[in-house]
Amino acid sequence: MLADRGLIDYDARVADYWPEFTQNGKGEITVSQAMSHQIGLHALPEPFSVEFIVNWDAGIEYIEKAKPAYTPGTKTGYHAHTFGLIAGGIVQAVTGRHIKEFIEDEIAKPLGVEDEMFVGIPEGVEDRLTTLEIWDIQKSLKESGVNLPEDHDFFKAMPNEMWKHFNEMSVRKACIPAGNGHFTARALAKMYAALAGDGSIEGVGLVSPKRISHMHRLVTDAFDIVLGTPVNRGIGFYVDGGRDGIQGPMGPRKSAFGHSGAGGSIAFADPEIGLAVAVTLNKMEFAQPGTGRALEICDLIRTELKVS
Repeated sequence: MLADRGLIDYDARVADYWPEFTQNGKGEITVSQAMSHQIGLHALPEPFSVEFIVNWDAGIEYIEKAKPAYTPGTKTGYHAHTFGLIAGGIVQAVTGRHIKEFIEDEIAKPLGVEDEMFVGIPEGVEDRLTTLEIWDIQKSLKESGVNLPEDHDFFKAMPNEMWKHFNEMSVRKACIPAGNGHFTARALAKMYAALAGDGSIEGVGLVSPKRISHMHRLVTDAFDIVLGTPVNRGIGFYVDGGRDGIQGPMGPRKSAFGHSGAGGSIAFADPEIGLAVAVTLNKMEFAQPGTGRALEICDLIRTELKVS
């Protein structure tokens, strides 16, 4: 949205907008690199602290001072938690507004879903929350035949200790853009429905029509050192079309873009066929590529609509 308004250039340096970001060799990192997980800031501070992940200001300061794990632009690694801080820091630096406020005022309220779309819940919605049935990540990895050393980048980005806290109210009320969005599937699908068309829905424009093509433009398909597999990525979004003959929930078209969530939830737009889908799950699973409940649901939708 900010790029569409001419406030951000994807090829500009993050430090041009956020001067404090330049510390420890990050001065030449571009917005495009930052938004496609290519800058080596995936690791959380050690030891893991739930107090850290709920403290927005501490997170922003951490990103400003952090040193990349590799030369930015030479590798890619999923910035599982830190992506929200990086994106939020850019938004804050450019607009002077907290990303939680930006999402509420620029997306949720205009779409009429302000009571169904939160990044950090407000008071008064506690009785509407589902409880997330959280996976045992180490057990799931072993059952899948994956044995990762304790110092693997996967655990640096997503520490084992982190998962058990996501039902805690302190975490649910904090602003964690990469990890604690609370949505109805309807609200999330409505947002993506605008992106599956001309950038607008029901008279509400999120972006101009020309911006859609940027959203599903492939930036990198490199091997991801955190996830242990190649990943198709654009500016913030995953882009699909399948890989090595394996199709994901977003389907077979390269026009599809969106993002999956840990445990199987996913939301995406496919502007080639005007389709937007959101699947929100409260029981996490560790599905192998080309499998899982979200894929089954999305495949069923495409089959019923005869767009598969």
